Amino acid sequence: MTDDELFGRLLRSALPPATAPGPSHDLWPLVVRRCRATVAWSWLDLSLAAVVVLVLLLFPDWLWLLAYHL
Repeated sequence: MTDDELFGRLLRSALPPATAPGPSHDLWPLVVRRCRATVAWSWLDLSLAAVVVLVLLLFPDWLWLLAYHL
């Protein structure tokens, strides 16, 4: 018995066979609903934007750093 055969036999004994041939329900409507959903700004997004604006108002020389990374 080669190492490949031993490995295959051990792998088949360790993992149970797949019982379901596919998903339990159609996933495409969920994908379409998720793509059509509107994107809302969270409080974290708004606060980070406010911090960036505040820092740029306090330190206008740092604008080059922000422009470099974008």
